[in-house]
Amino acid sequence: MKFLLSCVFLLALAAACQAFSSSWGVRNSSDLLLSSQREVRAPIKNNYWSINIDFPRAGTTNVRNISAVYVYDNFRNSSGATPSLWSGGPGYRFAQVNLRSQVNRGVDSTVEIWGR
Repeated sequence: MKFLLSCVFLLALAAACQAFSSSWGVRNSSDLLLSSQREVRAPIKNNYWSINIDFPRAGTTNVRNISAVYVYDNFRNSSGATPSLWSGGPGYRFAQVNLRSQVNRGVDSTVEIWGR
């Protein structure tokens, strides 16, 4: 019985960790929205999406320091992408966020970058 209960707990924990909104840093009332980007992709059969969002975009520059990075999962049923901050972020002038979808699932996420 304990083994079965442990398995159910681990499966529930794994399901909860699959997709969520995430944030790095803290936004103040005086911060400006430097970038807001929504990524929407349709599901791929037996495959997943891995999307890199770079700030600033290619060919542009940024002179402000990033104070917060927010990623919102627009799916409400925990089937969206798992966000990861790969480089930069709060305290830097650049950031790279990776969105990795679940297998056979699409992506619908919004990435906001705030700075001062």
